[in-house]
Amino acid sequence: MSVDLDLSSVKPEDWRKYECVFQLSGVKNDIVTKLDKTVIRTNWGKTGIRSDGGSSEVHVGVIGAVVGLLVLLAGIAGYVLWKRKKDNNASETTSSSSSSAEAQAAK
Repeated sequence: MSVDLDLSSVKPEDWRKYECVFQLSGVKNDIVTKLDKTVIRTNWGKTGIRSDGGSSEVHVGVIGAVVGLLVLLAGIAGYVLWKRKKDNNASETTSSSSSSAEAQAAK
């Protein structure tokens, strides 16, 4: 079980005055935990560590890879569209110049 609890406003001498009570659906008994720094695990001061024990560095790498892939796909799509437009303009120019050449020859 993982819980996010901000205890920064609780003075160290007041920790024993408070309890965390977990009421889970389907469970008859509440889970009561005294606030005790020796029992509560925290990620204060530890970078790159999430509260569930996983590493956030993995998420950064995955997000970076996905963004890079999207940029690559957008670049490929832009190149394909540019190439098609360029080819269409070239064929229109060729057909219009051949039409005007035929019109000139008919005169």
